[in-house]
Amino acid sequence: MTALVLLALALLPQAAAAAPPERPSLVLITLDTTRADYVGRIQDGKSLTPNLDALGARGLRYTNAISPAPLTFPAHCSLLTGLNPPEHGIHDNGVGVLDRNLPTLAAVLAARGYTTAAFVSSRVLDRRFGLDRGFATYDDRMVAENIGEQGYPERDARAVTDAALAWAAALPSKRAAPYFLWIHYYDPHAPYRPPGDWSNKSAAERYAGEVAFVDSQIARLLHGLPETPGGRLVAAVGDHGEMLGEHGEKEHGVLLYRASLSVPLILAGPRVSPGAVVRDPAGIRGLPGTLLGLLGLSEDARGFGTALPGPGAVKVNEGDSGPIYSETFLPADSYGWSPLRSATGARWKYIEAPRPELYDLLADPNESRNLARDAERQDDVALLRRALDAAAQPGRARSDATPPDPELAASLRSLGYLGGTSPRRREGGLDPKDGIALLADFDDAKELVREGRARDAVAKLEGLVRKNPENVPFLLHLGNAQLGAGLPEEGLRSLVRAIELSPRLDFLHVRLAQAYAELGRVEEAKREYRAALALNPRSAPAWSGLAEIARRREGSAAERKVLEDCEAAGTQSASLLRRLAELERSAGDASLAQRHSAEADARDASPR
Repeated sequence: MTALVLLALALLPQAAAAAPPERPSLVLITLDTTRADYVGRIQDGKSLTPNLDALGARGLRYTNAISPAPLTFPAHCSLLTGLNPPEHGIHDNGVGVLDRNLPTLAAVLAARGYTTAAFVSSRVLDRRFGLDRGFATYDDRMVAENIGEQGYPERDARAVTDAALAWAAALPSKRAAPYFLWIHYYDPHAPYRPPGDWSNKSAAERYAGEVAFVDSQIARLLHGLPETPGGRLVAAVGDHGEMLGEHGEKEHGVLLYRASLSVPLILAGPRVSPGAVVRDPAGIRGLPGTLLGLLGLSEDARGFGTALPGPGAVKVNEGDSGPIYSETFLPADSYGWSPLRSATGARWKYIEAPRPELYDLLADPNESRNLARDAERQDDVALLRRALDAAAQPGRARSDATPPDPELAASLRSLGYLGGTSPRRREGGLDPKDGIALLADFDDAKELVREGRARDAVAKLEGLVRKNPENVPFLLHLGNAQLGAGLPEEGLRSLVRAIELSPRLDFLHVRLAQAYAELGRVEEAKREYRAALALNPRSAPAWSGLAEIARRREGSAAERKVLEDCEAAGTQSASLLRRLAELERSAGDASLAQRHSAEADARDASPR
């Protein structure tokens, strides 16, 4: 692996050279949380995805494409490096930074003279995590009030398409060089809220509505992008799927079954065989090396792992066509359970778990009959286990070997957080397929909180924490319920324990800071807000909390300074910018106040 990386780096020119004008442009469309079986799905007599269907009809479709991880950030790291998670070192969302010594698709194309731009739809792919490398434009601007999972900002398919098309419109009309555009669509991620009235629809129907909405925006995108002399290569790929209740999981990240790993993958454009279909298993990490080959840059593809299987010109790197590696460490990092790894072949799939699993995918595509203990199948188990061991050699992992950002580490140390820079990795913990049952009780507890029954929720959550004492979401919600039930010291202890287990999750520090502020413990609140900002400089709740403390203790001038720092950090909060405009108006700075008010109104009007 190391030799391949060094070779790939050595092949890159020291300075970007102009790309030949006849080289194709590249459009990479990543479809977050998109199941393979929802592309081309017939609903109400028509396909959910007519535009992706049309792209596949004029290009190459993979019907058995498999993700390396059912999580956004690790999967995208594989899509841009060609490496499995043990090689690139990213195993979960929000807790790592991609190694800057690794070649990426964007870095290679930028060095070859491509104009590069990325437009992402969730702060899960924030530039602070390292995927911005190689992109001249990395647009991760999202209005802070447009929140989704865990309070992170996101934007919908219309908004991200608008941003990408605005960038494209500013390109010279007669281009001498191609471009590389990556656009990331996040809409199918929970909660499912497609445009229109879906109040009486099931979760699966609302999920389908999100997939259909993304498809409509892909049509806008491809219609509005400029052509270049060499034509345009388009790749559309899911990062992972969604469980929708299969095997007891409502969304994704915990289990490694087909619904969470099987994704759409379509290639269309120059050198791609039109109308072709590949039914063999294909790991999506093979995409970047394949794309480089199709762009005429096969020499740069050598550090990007094995290319995708396919007819004719699609084959770039001949290499291992063995079982496809997948993993999830979220059960370990978030819940204190065992991580999972899987190896998927053409017929057999093995899942390494406290209770191992083996499935015959041809006879049992729903993975309902575990054959791991079948005496006749022990050779298959052994073969797939060896493939897993080869793919997940501890010596190849970079996450624990790569030092954390020194400035971030120093900031956390100064705030009293000395350890916990690496996620937890617990082998032999609770089997996630057993832990799923606890999540049903967890949902019941959260519903009690929503109903205002905080004390009932406390009792239920305390029982869950006794069963699963290292479960960070359980501790977070227990802390919230305890605070709501008038048990402040107990609530603080639960929140502190959650942070001890996962100190690099900024939203945990924000919640503890808010609790301290509500209890009048101002200095402790300020410390936690600063810890959140050390991890995420664009955390609107952290800036808001510091601004409120400054207003109460030091006056409007101090509050204005905090809000100016907030805006300088690129937080993109409409409400905080509007408050800054009020302070500027009070201070007699009418022109600046008017400009900031107009900017706040524009943010408020952005699509949600």
